[in-house]
Amino acid sequence: MRVTELNQGWLFRTKDAGPGYYRPHHPDNLWRDAVVPGHVHLDLVRQGMIVDPFIGEAEAGCQWVDQANWSYRTTFEWSPDPTKPNRKLLFEGLDTVCKIYLNDDLIAAHDNMFVPLEVDVSAALREGDNVLQVEFESAVRVGDERRSAYFQKEGLRHDTTFFDERAFVRKVQCMSGWDWGPRLVSCGIWKPVKLLEYSERVTEFRVQQEQLADGKFRIWTTTQIEGEASYTTQLSGFGVFTGDLDVILDDPILWQPNGYGEPHLYEVSVSLGKDHAMTRKIGLRTIELRREPDRFGESFTFVVNGQEIWARGANWIPNDAFPSRISAGDYESQVKACSQLNMNMLRVWGGGLYESEAFYDACDANGILVWQDFPFACSYYPDNKEFQETLRVEASYQICRLRDRTCLALWCGNNENEWMWQTRWGDDDKIPPRYYGQALYEDLLPSLIAQFAPGQPYIPTSPTGQNPSDEKGTVNDGSHGDQHYWDAWHGRGDWKYYGDSTARFSSEFGFASSCSAKAWKIAGVDVEETSPDHPAVRWHDRTRKPWETFKGFVELHYPTSDTLKEWIHTSQLNQRDALRFAIEHYRRSEFCKGTLIWQFNDCWPVQSWAVQDYAREMKLAGWELQRLYAPILIAAEMAESLCRFFVINDSQETVHDTLSVEVLCIADSQVIQKSESAFKLGPNRRDCVYELDLSGWDVAAVAIRASLSHAGVGERWSLCAEPKDIDWPSRTGAEIFNELRP
Repeated sequence: MRVTELNQGWLFRTKDAGPGYYRPHHPDNLWRDAVVPGHVHLDLVRQGMIVDPFIGEAEAGCQWVDQANWSYRTTFEWSPDPTKPNRKLLFEGLDTVCKIYLNDDLIAAHDNMFVPLEVDVSAALREGDNVLQVEFESAVRVGDERRSAYFQKEGLRHDTTFFDERAFVRKVQCMSGWDWGPRLVSCGIWKPVKLLEYSERVTEFRVQQEQLADGKFRIWTTTQIEGEASYTTQLSGFGVFTGDLDVILDDPILWQPNGYGEPHLYEVSVSLGKDHAMTRKIGLRTIELRREPDRFGESFTFVVNGQEIWARGANWIPNDAFPSRISAGDYESQVKACSQLNMNMLRVWGGGLYESEAFYDACDANGILVWQDFPFACSYYPDNKEFQETLRVEASYQICRLRDRTCLALWCGNNENEWMWQTRWGDDDKIPPRYYGQALYEDLLPSLIAQFAPGQPYIPTSPTGQNPSDEKGTVNDGSHGDQHYWDAWHGRGDWKYYGDSTARFSSEFGFASSCSAKAWKIAGVDVEETSPDHPAVRWHDRTRKPWETFKGFVELHYPTSDTLKEWIHTSQLNQRDALRFAIEHYRRSEFCKGTLIWQFNDCWPVQSWAVQDYAREMKLAGWELQRLYAPILIAAEMAESLCRFFVINDSQETVHDTLSVEVLCIADSQVIQKSESAFKLGPNRRDCVYELDLSGWDVAAVAIRASLSHAGVGERWSLCAEPKDIDWPSRTGAEIFNELRP
């Protein structure tokens, strides 16, 4: 196979027609240099035609870009190789609605950001120079046109709520804006372009596995070839096989999630001589989603290699508002950071994208299970025959691409769509008469899973788990299935209400905070010279909370912040406290089997629920997660004048240890009282091991430190009063933080 990269020499310009008459003084529509892979906004910034939309409020000034149509073209030289008669042009990713021309001939049309485009150009190529051109239509305008036509056919009101134009174009949904992301819909050739020439090639290489009754594992491959050729396969440590391999491992080394053992991987490859080869890394494991009635309702527990695990992780959004900028190195370092924070699961959220091979490679290598949403979120969707066929092609491709991934634990049809329908988001008179999109998640997608990945766990929506005995209940019931717990922040507000959640699996919960000074710098904001209510600061806050409300959440616990620098510190401390309260509540409970915080990462510099901001700086809550997600955890529960200390043991060993509890004077850091409590705790157990009576203490003057001798268990610090009510000594904030750090 000969592969020619076609990522160089690209030019771009608008392709909108003029007024239809002569304008002598209108500027020329020149072709300008472009970068591929990329997006049109990035090209416009490089050319100095718009300000970087991440800076200040510049996003508002470049909304016109999404209303325009754009042309991209390049010229490449080609000469035929008679030994390679098959010639295919491969676009790995096009965003989104476009037509492709080769030497002025229309060779293809495309309409899906999530599916590559391969075109046979054997007869269209010319010896010498060839001109390749891609004509993009505005996804916003196309979406609006499709929406209008669909609404007219369905008899829907034009102002129907939660049924925007983004629902009619298959691209990253959050590019249309979210409560943490900018509205930069954009377009572009967002993945590499290649010319493939060959006589034969591997078109599919599957590596399947099965655990046998005696505990042994069978591994076998299935290979499809285009052309006439023989091939060999190889499994590391087992030699070379003619054709497909089929091997039984008598003593298999299992892949384990992070915190439960090593994520061991075997290497499997197929080769067509020297011309074409593929390599896969596969881990041997079994995965099950166990949902069984019990005294709390219905469980939602992941079982890996026959062992129930406590899922500790986060939701993952697109790493950049312009996905073309995300590198394999970003994925490698960030997924590694998740494993270092003791996570074992990431949920690829439904308003984003099917992630790259580099992301899943990193998850496989680091023992991170993946919950994979299909890209549908917080919206109604068309479900007519035409849209179903579009989704059939998309989902079939992605299911086949990801089905053999070791890390893949769950497929999910959408994010919050059924909850949205059941609880009637929006104005009552603007809600559609039925749950548009239901057929996609309850019929089409599960049928495709059954066809291409039989046996893999699937749920139609998240949250899911309606209580059958509650006629007015919703899929977000809590006692059944997974729950998105947003009563804290979106509902009653303060993080203390996490204590009311009965989630069997809390798949979304979080509290917002400021990003770091480094991220604010990317946004063009100087933290030394700016106040928290500055217009640019407020612009980079999509939480939809009035400033006084957001500020008020923090000031329930911390002093007023007069400067942005202070706001960064207090809001991040409050976020840390919120996640600590929530995760400790869930982990010490008998009913919960997992928490996925909202959210791990950010796609631009913004105030959000992320624990790692766009500058890839870990917030204070992020560092606290390393302790909160450790297999063995000390948790504290305050109840009036009583502080109860729990030890949670989600490891595979029995813990014999002694809990040491010290009461310290905040004024001078001296230990006032020290107590010890010996205990024994088996695997997957949690128990209250000590109670401290605080009656008679001046709670605003003391702090409590609890610790174990067991390696890897962080100290649990507790304040007995709100930080704003404590009479702090006259020392710097840094000194205080170092003494009372979690």
